[in-house]
Amino acid sequence: MTRALLDSVRAYRRGHAAKVLADFAELLALDNVTGDVPALHRNAAALAEAFTARGARMQVVALDGVAPVVVGRLGTDPARPTLGVYVHYDGQPVGTGDWRTPPFEPTLCTPDGRAIPFPANGDPIDDDWRIYARAAADDKAPFAALLTALDALHDAEARLAVNLVLCFEGEEESGSAHLRGYLQALRDQLRADAWLVCDGPVHHSGAPQIVLGVRGFTGFDLTVYGPLTEIHSGHYGNWAPNPALDLVRLLATCKDDAGTVTVDGFYDTTRPVTPADVAALQALPEVEPALLQRLGLAEAEIAGGRLTDQMMRPSFNLRGLSAGDVGAHARNAVPAHATASVDIRLAAGDEPDRMLRLVREHVARQGFHVLDREPTDQERRSHRRLARFTPTAGYPAVRVPADLPIVARLARAATEAAGREAVVMPTLGGSLPLHDLVDVLAAPTVILPIANADNNQHAANENLRVGQLWYGVDLWALLLTQPW
Repeated sequence: MTRALLDSVRAYRRGHAAKVLADFAELLALDNVTGDVPALHRNAAALAEAFTARGARMQVVALDGVAPVVVGRLGTDPARPTLGVYVHYDGQPVGTGDWRTPPFEPTLCTPDGRAIPFPANGDPIDDDWRIYARAAADDKAPFAALLTALDALHDAEARLAVNLVLCFEGEEESGSAHLRGYLQALRDQLRADAWLVCDGPVHHSGAPQIVLGVRGFTGFDLTVYGPLTEIHSGHYGNWAPNPALDLVRLLATCKDDAGTVTVDGFYDTTRPVTPADVAALQALPEVEPALLQRLGLAEAEIAGGRLTDQMMRPSFNLRGLSAGDVGAHARNAVPAHATASVDIRLAAGDEPDRMLRLVREHVARQGFHVLDREPTDQERRSHRRLARFTPTAGYPAVRVPADLPIVARLARAATEAAGREAVVMPTLGGSLPLHDLVDVLAAPTVILPIANADNNQHAANENLRVGQLWYGVDLWALLLTQPW
């Protein structure tokens, strides 16, 4: 793609910036909490309509009671390579966190957090403004970037150098339980030479990045039981076993003070990093001191450890605890039960079922009778330590080789679009269903993030820096027109 064409794309987005932001806000206003199937159908329909308007042939494919996938194709020239584009359109639950603005009322804010009206046509727009809404960064930003790039290229009468195959999923945030079935059923429609997975943030330094893989995902809920009902802590405390105390003692046996998971065999199948991975990791900018400052932390869990090094290992994260009540709702009672929710991020080589089995065996070794259901009254009376283990569906990690030709090509495009050198990251900290894409569709799969690193994804006040959206537009314009 010539410099003149990139200049033309940038001129288009500057001239149409107000409408781009307004259209993006309209998409963000569609509530998209994962698992809310009617809401997700509305999102799917909106996306199918938007891409149809740009000339794509779109189809909404739905199983009963399940969020649909949206598939489509733009271009059928057999002389061109075909790029697959995966984006998910569901978002995390909004929770009870401190949202400064309603999560599905997109709000534009200045860098100091002051809410301002969305601009009118011709108004100046600051790249450092941010749009606050659930899914602003994770993962509706790629839709806005790709749609705008297509509009800009159409305006410039530019010829696309690739065919596009599109796959938009509505269950990623709840584990992609049906994605594999969808992919298998639609395999012939989804044939591509390579797949770009559009999710995640740029590097913490602000540099654009190309990501070669993701950690896999699994998890579980663990409930420990005490008395049949809550009981008075004055009458029964220090006599009746407290399930909350039993649970936290059990969790403390899963990880030591140095941050190492102490479940037997937890690291045994993790694939060693390759020399190419080591070189890529060593080339990454240092971000840890700035991250500690921004996050308000004195030190990392593993003191002095690099964030990127830990991404190459499986993790054990306690994501939630529930037992009784606290604050104004606290009662002087022994809880009847206590529950922990844990997510495990898997490194390359780790299998979800194996990791869950190792944790369940660890719980049993701590003296717990482990069930996969609610205990009977007889089981309650027969076992001092009683736990229910409820696994979460998961998928393995995936990492493609750093020396694939597409990696260098994407890095060059990202560098040109951002105006600064792109970095190649061996793995993303988060998880995506790359395993299903790679296994079913049998094509190289690389992650192409555009969101700012401090986007608060999965948390309150999720946001997208406006300049990141413009970067995404420029990047897609390059990818759609450069020779492959």
